Amino acid sequence: MLFVGASGNDPKNDFEAFLKNYAWLLCVIVAVIIIITLVVVFLVKNKKSPAKKIESSASIDEWLEALGGKDNVIDVFSSGSRLSVKLNNQDSINRDALTKLGVTSIVKMSDKLTLVTNLDNQKIVEKIQNSLQN
Repeated sequence: MLFVGASGNDPKNDFEAFLKNYAWLLCVIVAVIIIITLVVVFLVKNKKSPAKKIESSASIDEWLEALGGKDNVIDVFSSGSRLSVKLNNQDSINRDALTKLGVTSIVKMSDKLTLVTNLDNQKIVEKIQNSLQN
């Protein structure tokens, strides 16, 4: 006994009729799936990896000199790519020396100086704090 479809036709004929009527829709769906797959692969492939922190080759004495000397530095701490420094006198910093040390941007605030770098700021902070305690 053959299964009879809803239209009373043979199921093979129903499938062929479906393909004839909706072939364009099936092509569009397949094309959209391919495009979405390519976009996802492209985005995953080009996803930026987190910036690697570069260790500063400069000595701590160079950092302290660029910040106006050991006596000028009150406190130093890091937050991500920013190195925040509380100074006695912000005008005594050497901008050119800081740029040579790897500082890309300097932001002056009322009570602190923020230095933006791509360096491993935590290691710089530890070395400066050790130097200040000695």
